[in-house]
Amino acid sequence: MTLQEPVAPVATTAPTSQEDQSALAAFLAADPAFKGIGPGYARRLAERFADDLAEALNRCDPAVADVLGDALAEQTCAAFREKRSELAVLAWVERKGLISTIGTATAIRIAQCWGSAGIKALDRNPYLLLAFLPWKVVDAAGCALGISENDPRRLAAAAEAVLYQRIDQNHTWTSLETLEAGVARILHGKDAHRARLDLPLIVDACVASGGAVRRAGGLQPVGAAAMEEFLSTRLSELGRATIAGDLVTRPIPDQELGDAIDTFDRSQPFQMTERQSEAVRLAFRLRFMVLAGYAGSGKTASLKGICEVAERFQRNVHLMALSGRAAQRISESTGRPAMTIARFLTSFVDHASRPLGPDAMVVIDEASMLDLPTLWRIVRKLGDASLVLVGDPAQLPPIGFGLTFHLLVDDPETPKVILDRVLRQSAETGIPVVAEAIRHGDMPEFATFQGRRLGVSFVECQADDTFATLCRIGATLRKDGMRPGEAQIISPVKRGPGGIDAINQAFHERRMSTGDGGPIRFPGRSDIAAGDPIIWTENQWDRGLTNGSMGRLLEVHRDGGVALIDGVEHALTRKDAAYLAPAYAISVHKAQGSQWPIVILSVFRSRLLDRSLLYTAVTRASEQVILVGSREDFRTGISLVSASARDVGWSR
Repeated sequence: MTLQEPVAPVATTAPTSQEDQSALAAFLAADPAFKGIGPGYARRLAERFADDLAEALNRCDPAVADVLGDALAEQTCAAFREKRSELAVLAWVERKGLISTIGTATAIRIAQCWGSAGIKALDRNPYLLLAFLPWKVVDAAGCALGISENDPRRLAAAAEAVLYQRIDQNHTWTSLETLEAGVARILHGKDAHRARLDLPLIVDACVASGGAVRRAGGLQPVGAAAMEEFLSTRLSELGRATIAGDLVTRPIPDQELGDAIDTFDRSQPFQMTERQSEAVRLAFRLRFMVLAGYAGSGKTASLKGICEVAERFQRNVHLMALSGRAAQRISESTGRPAMTIARFLTSFVDHASRPLGPDAMVVIDEASMLDLPTLWRIVRKLGDASLVLVGDPAQLPPIGFGLTFHLLVDDPETPKVILDRVLRQSAETGIPVVAEAIRHGDMPEFATFQGRRLGVSFVECQADDTFATLCRIGATLRKDGMRPGEAQIISPVKRGPGGIDAINQAFHERRMSTGDGGPIRFPGRSDIAAGDPIIWTENQWDRGLTNGSMGRLLEVHRDGGVALIDGVEHALTRKDAAYLAPAYAISVHKAQGSQWPIVILSVFRSRLLDRSLLYTAVTRASEQVILVGSREDFRTGISLVSASARDVGWSR
């Protein structure tokens, strides 16, 4: 066989133990550069060369072809040379004896992310591993490398770990008091109350290390602070800027704009209010505005007006929402095409993509769902376009970290129109009236459940009877003509007989008990099978999938399956098992931004049950809401103001 001449030795030592050797073999099997090398070939190479595998690949040993064949051997050795910098990091981990501490998979991730540049950085500060691993694992590695208990690097990393924990709780700003308590807990565990910390030293070390920035008497992670600062500055600029024209797009004179709004208004069954007309007008005057409105207040009519006026003046409207279901709803209500935010953002992956011009308007519905990184990504892609955010300020904050829409509604400098009156023509289902009562903390009047009917009803039951009650309600609705997919069960809690987990398990087991063994389960999941409703739990923009995207598992095979998610078919692999969850019942947070004709809400006391949660859940239905549970717990819930307030730097 013909192989390339050997190159300079890789800056690595050959693996010296079975576990270390498996790390190199795992690297060969996992990295896409080694095409054709799966776990089987990697294992055979490890068995054939033992401690000499790295050297054999480095010098292109002809014996490699005995295992792989000529073509694959040459290809593998060439890839090995290209990966020298990453292998050097893997060697550093091996040389420091950290494989058993941080794990093979993480060692490979570090090698792939940082390459040889990571070696010097890790030598200077092994606590940089906090970007990949939890505090306990990183601290064990630091101690193994001789970092002292009071080393500033360790103290800074402990503070950064607290900030990461706060980000996981959706906060982007942490007070010094909260920081001190968190660091004490991380460093001293059960003895945290006795700890005596030099907080100024810890804060200085964390800031000096680049892990945080000071803001308003507290700290922020650098990334979150940068995103908030960018949005604060950029949206302020856009809110003061009038929509410019170019050779193709001319500014719209006031008289022509007024005539266009009047023409649209006359075409509607109900006349727009003054605020609705002002919302349409403002959208064509400034490059950024907020349209906020409660359930049934006329946001949809205003949105349709914006679309129609835009088309009259050859403006290109990009309608979008975070979830596919929300995008579909905005498309149906406006009669115009809409897309997910993920699809919008992935359209810019190609560097040849043209930036948006002054003729473009980006209009985002259900904008109360926008977390900090999502809005940051959108605004960075605006180009010369204008931006309109449409949403309901009474809904829960977004699932991801940070806060955007709610802050903008409260900001006196943000150009906005707030629709706060329920309109007669929007109240025919009874849902907006009930939602308004909830928003004000008043106990609504409920109808008695009598099958498929417009309105809001309450079916009282004990928590232990939740599943049986849901089955009876479902049978009645199906008898009245309800079609699959028209209803969604929502619960505020995961645990307990009225919680998400119990409801999902009960419905799944009922399906599995039918037929010869039931449907085939998805690989790696004991709770999801072909035909089950599913929800996606991670943002994967390149695949057009976002946290909260919903659908159904269509088919299952040995290595994965096919799912219809947000109306698009997706091929799934075994690895995707980690990102799926059953969706017979979902949380209110996951339901936010979506809407169904019928919503069935489980209502039992919990620390999460409050006014904003109940309001959000009820407004997920377009025709009918069925509350199941305790009226007294409902009454208690609406008396509580939202406990989901977030600490963010943007508002300080």
